[in-house]
Amino acid sequence: MKKLSMGIGLLLFLSMFLFGCSSMIDTTSKSDSEHSNKYKTITEGKLTFALSGMAKPYNYTDQNNTLIGFDVDIANEVAKRLGLQPVPVQTTWGSILQGLKAGKYDAIIGGMSITEERAKQVDFSQPYFLSQAVIFVNENNSSGIKGKEDLQGKVVGVVTASTYKDFAQELVGPNGKVREYETDIFALQELKNEGRVDAVITDLGVGQHAIQESNIPVKAVGQPVYVDKCGIPVQKGNKELVEAINKALEEMRADGTYLEISKKWFNKDMLATSN
Repeated sequence: MKKLSMGIGLLLFLSMFLFGCSSMIDTTSKSDSEHSNKYKTITEGKLTFALSGMAKPYNYTDQNNTLIGFDVDIANEVAKRLGLQPVPVQTTWGSILQGLKAGKYDAIIGGMSITEERAKQVDFSQPYFLSQAVIFVNENNSSGIKGKEDLQGKVVGVVTASTYKDFAQELVGPNGKVREYETDIFALQELKNEGRVDAVITDLGVGQHAIQESNIPVKAVGQPVYVDKCGIPVQKGNKELVEAINKALEEMRADGTYLEISKKWFNKDMLATSN
């Protein structure tokens, strides 16, 4: 009887030990899973971000059909600091916001301006660069445009679904016209032949790069018509992800990584207007 009692006791001890180990293993597994999913991304362990791929030098494809540019470098650095693999998705700008709302990607890192209307639909990070809207004209400038006050009654080109559209419509007035284009480059190229459009309103960095790299005969005139704060939108309610992105951006500013990326593409701090 004594041996039988000892045997039963040993079995009970082993059962408790094994059950305890099993519980520890399950708890650890759950903890790891929660950590990998805490940002609520559409694919575990990845940050899928959208951009047009048509806004050189912010985001575009090189000769190897690889997406590169300022936005891409920012996105890659943010993803690294979140412990996620960056996955870019190239899509048309006109439907890019709808794609985010539909859950096709986690964020848009492609120069989206923060507006009240957009903020009703998605949650924005803090600004990661300032976009200066500038008027570009043909280098001959036969229309004599020197600033925004000269756009009344003129034909102005802008990128479709951009914040430039509404602003341009106010400037041209009832007798003018606003023409939309899929990309900034397409709009600027229209200035080659005077008469198709009188001016184009677009980002200063995009315009300057087009002049230098694409040999488009245009020039900027007047002062910036306004400055847009561009942020990184995520799906409405994804508080964990937007907070993590904000933290990453703040760290990048503090340790100099942001300035390094900024100067690489524009030779200036893209969060400052003074330089």
